[in-house]
Amino acid sequence: MKVVIAPDSFKGTMKASEVADIIEKGVLDVFPNANISKIPFSDGGEGSAECFHSAIGGELINVRVKDPLGRIVNAHYLYKDGLAIIESAQACGLPLLNEDEKNPLVTTTYGVGELISFALDKGAQKIVLTLGGSSTNDGGAGMAAALGVKFINKSGISFVPVGGTLNEINSVDMTSIDKRIFRTEFIGMCDVKNTVCGEFGASAVYAPQKGASPADVEELENGLCHLTEILNSMNNIDYFSSEGGGAAGGLGLAVLAFLKGKLVSGIQLMMEIAEFDRKTADANLLITGEGRLDRQSFMGKVIDGMSQKAITHQIPLIIIAGSVTSEVTPDILKEHGVIIAESTDLTGKPFKEIRHRAKQDLALASVRVMQKYKEMIEE
Repeated sequence: MKVVIAPDSFKGTMKASEVADIIEKGVLDVFPNANISKIPFSDGGEGSAECFHSAIGGELINVRVKDPLGRIVNAHYLYKDGLAIIESAQACGLPLLNEDEKNPLVTTTYGVGELISFALDKGAQKIVLTLGGSSTNDGGAGMAAALGVKFINKSGISFVPVGGTLNEINSVDMTSIDKRIFRTEFIGMCDVKNTVCGEFGASAVYAPQKGASPADVEELENGLCHLTEILNSMNNIDYFSSEGGGAAGGLGLAVLAFLKGKLVSGIQLMMEIAEFDRKTADANLLITGEGRLDRQSFMGKVIDGMSQKAITHQIPLIIIAGSVTSEVTPDILKEHGVIIAESTDLTGKPFKEIRHRAKQDLALASVRVMQKYKEMIEE
């Protein structure tokens, strides 16, 4: 029996590679002779570079860049044959900050630009920038500044904008941007379709998760809209309507406007690069998972991608999640090709009370779900 294990991370507890390793042990406990293929996945957030490394190999290159508050931190990007995978969260991710440091009015994507510069120095001809897990809301202005773009205020002074100072931009000067950018293909990898501004924009939807108060959200919204208006005029393109422009606090906008790149579905791109169709062609079972299974899981995230492949290739799909919400009904599971959806938590207690036993609970759930599967196929 060939089993493909392709989970997302369990945010806050385990990387996707750790999840895959634990599920593998559960499968082998029940099916000792199973032929297992592990493909840790990511839709663009933390751990993306490592997931790509597991799937396609290459070299993880260590560098030092600025974190969201301008401190120097260790980071890495993946390089293989002219392709660079840059995980933006390495430089601007929420996990780089303590709880009391989270403030999208002051955080920056400058380090993301530094990562891009390092990849260009290495000789990258195609750069995939994963957009997820950011602590920022600067519209990618910091990233652009690191690559030579100048933001000028009303006094004619160049400065590096952050979320709270986007309104101070009077003009944008692209003449000093790193010219290698225009010889390089850029792809922004994201799992959301949020626009830059508006009710479902970057500030309204995601800034509160990054530490913004309601008053902060209004200030951030005004700043992002101001930057977008300037870029609209500069490039004669309506970025307000661009799907994904609001990803990673407007970093999606920067991919479009400064890097002249495109935005694509994170899960679909990773499946393509990892040759997922080929690796699952003869599989008997597909197992995936994430921290929380809800209706959103079937809307462009890793679970959704796995569901589509399971249906297309007629492979039974099992989902193991930290929690399974009541909105995920049996009919929804059946519609998406899921034969079993198992929660690792059987207590119903708050996450903070059980997170310390996440790995143990996943190990138990993995065995439990495989025993259920064995009973199903033996009936």
